[in-house]
Amino acid sequence: MTLSIVCLIVGVLAYGWAGARLSDGAQGEAHPLKSPAWWMGTALQGAGFFFTLLARGHLPLLIVQAAVVGGLAITALIQHLAGTRALKTRDVLAIGVVVAGIAVLAATTVPGPAVPIEPIHVAVLGAGVAICLVGVFLPLHPGVFGVLSGLGFAISAIAARLLIARLDADIWRFWEWPWTLWAGGFLLVGGLVLGQVHLTRGLAVSHAVGVLGANYVTSTIVPAAFGLVLMHELPRQGMMWAVVAGLVLSLAGALSLLRPDQAEPAAQGLPLGEDH
Repeated sequence: MTLSIVCLIVGVLAYGWAGARLSDGAQGEAHPLKSPAWWMGTALQGAGFFFTLLARGHLPLLIVQAAVVGGLAITALIQHLAGTRALKTRDVLAIGVVVAGIAVLAATTVPGPAVPIEPIHVAVLGAGVAICLVGVFLPLHPGVFGVLSGLGFAISAIAARLLIARLDADIWRFWEWPWTLWAGGFLLVGGLVLGQVHLTRGLAVSHAVGVLGANYVTSTIVPAAFGLVLMHELPRQGMMWAVVAGLVLSLAGALSLLRPDQAEPAAQGLPLGEDH
């Protein structure tokens, strides 16, 4: 449990730092792919995904996804300290709201290992991947692209939580894996790829605020609902009201940080796996 909390904190810090470095790389004179800052940010995103994956071993989807959204607050603080973007009063308040929301959710959380992946999980996640795949071939509203990107990242987060429950000493014996484990792995990768495709398409045709707002809401709400309904990740008894309050606070604070003049850094700082 303690290790999971530490991994979550490190993962969120990595995502937040990644946002600042990716922003610097995107705004430089050279192409982002030629920027050391861009590649450093990409590496940090990979580290964030790895550590939040470990955190999912004992922490429910709800708290992990909300904490990952809080990475936006870390990005804002780093950019302020670096002199890239000065924090305004509303930003400071928004960061406080994000922290308060995550704290409330943490108080409602009942830690424990995830349930093993089952056919019903594969079926629901597979339907989500199919929806994202169909959307690739359709001309959609930017907000819909944001929803589909959030759905893809949500699928990868859910699959990661389910798969981490199967990690044991014999995990290397892949030829003995059940089909559900293989399917979960493919769905995890598929969700990541399709989520990034839809995010890129949305940001290419519209202001980042609407696209990212839809993405964050979807990638937080979908895993929370999936965990409650299909994985029995219930909050402490009588605390459902606090779950709703924590979700509203953390999302409202994060979305407030996505005002128009901060949209581009936030866009670059979006976690590629979520766990979101």
